[in-house]
Amino acid sequence: MRTSKQFYTELTAEGLASRKKKIHTQKELSYLIKFLDKKDKILDVGCGYGRFTIPLAKRGYSIEGIDITPALIEKAKKDAKKEKVNISFKIGDMRKLPYGSNHFNKIICMWSVFIELSKKKDQLMAIKEMKRVLTPKGFTLIEMPVPVNKNLVIQNKKSGDKIVLKKGENVVKNIIGNVESSPTFRHNKSTLTSLMKENKIKKFKIFTDKFGGRERFFLQFWKGK
Repeated sequence: MRTSKQFYTELTAEGLASRKKKIHTQKELSYLIKFLDKKDKILDVGCGYGRFTIPLAKRGYSIEGIDITPALIEKAKKDAKKEKVNISFKIGDMRKLPYGSNHFNKIICMWSVFIELSKKKDQLMAIKEMKRVLTPKGFTLIEMPVPVNKNLVIQNKKSGDKIVLKKGENVVKNIIGNVESSPTFRHNKSTLTSLMKENKIKKFKIFTDKFGGRERFFLQFWKGK
């Protein structure tokens, strides 16, 4: 099975960046800022090439980034230096975050990063780690595709993207930019609620909202009660 690291190394940072127009990123940043405060210490999990990390730092937010793909982190560091912002970027796995407990006030995990963990045990590990590194009153915000309740085959002839999902199945096969990606897990309210209960998280919110001009699915959970 292909891993996220293999996929993004092959897709490249430039290939990933080409998939988002600046106007979409600007709209998504405007939405994201509603959840953040400049007094917060923020972690961008699965930061990629710094699509959110760098512009948030430029706006005065205290933020760090972590991603499993070395090539993406290398690009993020180069762009941060070019933009003259001082950001700590690390290569690392969300299932074992290299930070101390109670370290961040807010965690963001955007652009379907979380659903690249296709096995429940890995999802549980990632949630547990995010919870661990949050401060007592901190929260995590995770973005992902909206649930689907029918057989789904989407083919974009221009980009080559293809998504195949059979009704009743959660694991999706994807072709992104003519490159086969790692399998992704399509969550719904039930699967996310199960993750929260198994990690003994009592305060959480699952909702759908407009994000950058399209409907997206969100999980927001707090460390404390």
